[in-house]
Amino acid sequence: MSTQTLLKESQVAEHLGISMPTLRSWRCRGIGPAYVKLGSGKKSPVRYHHRDLEQYIAQGRHVSDASVRAAFEDR
Repeated sequence: MSTQTLLKESQVAEHLGISMPTLRSWRCRGIGPAYVKLGSGKKSPVRYHHRDLEQYIAQGRHVSDASVRAAFEDR
């Protein structure tokens, strides 16, 4: 896979509606979408696969229980 198909931190932060410091904090804490580090140095760039970002978003998707929806619809 080419690095041109990877998303930059700024693109991911914008897509998620969060700041880059928040995205970096998540990464340091082991939460957030999976990422790729391009190198081993401290200043090596970090990139994200689009599919990993979509998977992360899908994991946060919740569907209300049908009984809860029904209770609100009866009001």
